[in-house]
Amino acid sequence: MKTELTIPILNKEMDTQTVSFKDLEKLTLGLADPSNRMTEIIGALINVHKNNVHDTRAIREKFSEMKVEIARVNGDLNLLCSNVPSDCLYDGRNVIWRSIEHVSAVIRDIIFSPPRTPNNEKCDSAYIKKFVEHSGVMYRGERDLVMFTWGGHRVPRDEYEFAKELGYWMALFMPDMENITGCGFGIMKAPFKGAQVAYAKQSTPERFGCRDFIGFSEKKILAAEAPNELVTKLVTFPTIEERMEAFIRASHRGKVHPGGPGTAEEIFTMLSLLSMPENKGISYNFDLVERDGGVYFKELDEYLKICFGNALEGFYNIHIGSPSSYARHVTEQTKSLNTRYLWNDDLVFGKEIQEPFDVSFESMEGLNLSRDQEPYLLLTNLRRFFSSIVHLSVKDPDMLDSWGSDRPLIHGDKDIVSATDAFARKLEKQGRIHPNRKYATCYRIK
Repeated sequence: MKTELTIPILNKEMDTQTVSFKDLEKLTLGLADPSNRMTEIIGALINVHKNNVHDTRAIREKFSEMKVEIARVNGDLNLLCSNVPSDCLYDGRNVIWRSIEHVSAVIRDIIFSPPRTPNNEKCDSAYIKKFVEHSGVMYRGERDLVMFTWGGHRVPRDEYEFAKELGYWMALFMPDMENITGCGFGIMKAPFKGAQVAYAKQSTPERFGCRDFIGFSEKKILAAEAPNELVTKLVTFPTIEERMEAFIRASHRGKVHPGGPGTAEEIFTMLSLLSMPENKGISYNFDLVERDGGVYFKELDEYLKICFGNALEGFYNIHIGSPSSYARHVTEQTKSLNTRYLWNDDLVFGKEIQEPFDVSFESMEGLNLSRDQEPYLLLTNLRRFFSSIVHLSVKDPDMLDSWGSDRPLIHGDKDIVSATDAFARKLEKQGRIHPNRKYATCYRIK
């Protein structure tokens, strides 16, 4: 059954008072531009059961007949959506308010993103800062601790409950801290869920409601990992590289829970950054956190030692224990941490970390997983390997189908390639890779 839906475009999310004729023309062209995938993304955002859909193709099919047009109602600008599947609306007629806010935020970031100058035609730190400022996130005067959390979209229930309880204890100990996650479900929702209860317990009339649940997403992954309903501030970046740099720039410290290839991609980005010679001696607390009895990070640590020996020592800390003990640990460290400023301007992001990796059969075969390069470059190539898995299982599974039975051959030192293959297959066996209809291993090794 199909229905019509009117979605107001919110000026407060667009950071504007009025929409000019030129803006209206830009919005019309942006909605029609197939590279923006706006119909697909809007469909994912309004789908009330979005956590039941993990394949961008399923969203594309479900909303294939939906048409999105611009309409003025009582002088206000709206999106008029026709042929909307009624089962994606909570009562068959209406969409939740948070999704309405997210639609405006996505329009702001994809269609009205800040222009790049000739000096930042590609990904660079100045543009990322400008992008976050443009979104209206992170600038509300001085802030207390801001922490990013990475982790899997698909995780077992016990890992989800651990991350939720940890979010609770963190917010209980530090009621003015704020979280940034990847904005989807699983570990990307759990810290918000826990913190929500703790904030309510710790709020005073002066402080109530002043914290945001911040979600950083990316244009190509948004349809398959739509934002959870707790996200109050959504920012959608053009590339995964810009998204990951923004996590690090816009936080004082970071933590990671177990996850799939996307989580590995994030971990390798951070380790590549910290191992750059230009960043030697710069401190950034980066914690791998797991419940009692967990072995995920122990196995990851063993994998990293195969590839790098002790070269990454001191770049990450493994914490296995209770949520309250980790919260106490962070609280004590925060007492000596200057949380007044963000952006970590001392950190240097190399061009290899910032430049978007264009996934293709040829680019995957061009990856160099050997030790005949600086550690940060090997880490960058490992990041690109796991980025390829994410791309082919989540962002563009049709590309994998187009290869038939052929697969790109991964080159590098035998022990590194074998260890990387073993880790990727373990993620697949544990159900941490998106369950697309025809997912199969997207590479081969000798």
